[in-house]
Amino acid sequence: MAIAGTDQYHDFHAHPDFAYLSGAAYPGSVLAFDPREGWNLFVPLASIDDRIWVGDGESLEGAATTTGIERPRPLSALASWLESHRGEPLAVLGNHDILQDAAAYGIRGWAPLEPELDVEASARLTERIAESRRTKDPSELSRMRAAANATAAGHRAAFRLARPGMTERALQVEVEAEFFRNGAARTAYGSIVGGGPNGAVLHFSPTARPFADGEIVLMDAAAEYEGYAADVTRTFPVGERFSGIQRDLYALVLGVQQQAVHDARPGVEYRDLHLAASLRIAEGLVSLGILRGSPADLVEQDVHALFFPHGLGHMLGLATHDAGGCLAGRTPSDRFGLKWLRADLPLQPGHVVTIEPGVYFIRALLTDPFRRSRYASQVNWDMVEQMLDFGGIRIEDDVLVTADGPEMLTASIPRELEEIEELRREGLRG
Repeated sequence: MAIAGTDQYHDFHAHPDFAYLSGAAYPGSVLAFDPREGWNLFVPLASIDDRIWVGDGESLEGAATTTGIERPRPLSALASWLESHRGEPLAVLGNHDILQDAAAYGIRGWAPLEPELDVEASARLTERIAESRRTKDPSELSRMRAAANATAAGHRAAFRLARPGMTERALQVEVEAEFFRNGAARTAYGSIVGGGPNGAVLHFSPTARPFADGEIVLMDAAAEYEGYAADVTRTFPVGERFSGIQRDLYALVLGVQQQAVHDARPGVEYRDLHLAASLRIAEGLVSLGILRGSPADLVEQDVHALFFPHGLGHMLGLATHDAGGCLAGRTPSDRFGLKWLRADLPLQPGHVVTIEPGVYFIRALLTDPFRRSRYASQVNWDMVEQMLDFGGIRIEDDVLVTADGPEMLTASIPRELEEIEELRREGLRG
């Protein structure tokens, strides 16, 4: 349906479960399975009006070639197929829109079909697909490597082009253009580009604010290739080099990330990786005089989460926060230092995860009277007060877990201090 008053449509993104099972992304399509028949794919065919305004769309022959399903059918055949299965148990996976808007799929109504919606089977099968999606096969990894390569081109452009006076939006445009030039079909998510204090907003949308010399830029942006996402963050100086506390904090975050990547091995609990990274961040903040006390106690009391509130990372694949991040039977914690942890499972070969520690000076957290009172003695509030406009530092890479150790799919994107500073010098002098 067109957006009111625009004659335009929202950008279509297939539900990841549909894309995973079918290998395709057709708007308004339905994939059905019956053990007696196998797979059935129902694809809407373009009307004359559709062909005038948006093109011919996918043909049944093209759908057969793409998906491997021998005889895809027009969506108009779905109602009769459902009629032939009247009264049989029905499990619905992926997008449940078909249950809410049956008419959009050519179904006059569900009641006459007397379906027996099996909620338990729907949930069980959804969980099984999520489990299956955790481990990436060679074809999936090939797509993820292509997404990583396109992403690398964009981040290298940022190192080369960013400069004082350039706006966050202008840098976003240049970076995303490189993604597309290098094969991306779309961005994997809304690009995050924050200069100075804006870098402390975890999901910051770039604005017309210009970068100032002496600030740092946090850029979380990545490409998507044939449905598969990369997810990368880099932090770099607007000028030629990191200075003072910027350099110290960058070195801290980089060391935490390097150790977490090294430790991402089969059998390791992702939650343990997160807690170990939290402890190292607490140790670093104590050594810099920002926190006071025993690092272990600080993590136990979630004091570190004032500066590192999110999880260490998440699963990656057909979605940026991919399916299967939490092992069945585990429930998210409500602890301040754990409630945004998006992965809680033992790592296995074939898993692709992000590793993305960070340190931020988030004004909303650091000026909150409750937290100032609760952590009065553990935080050097005088020092924090002077750093409320610092922004944030995050370093994020995509890591494939293998039996031989971790493989960083995004290793070609510079992250070492000296390498980033050399690229900044070249870019500003070029």
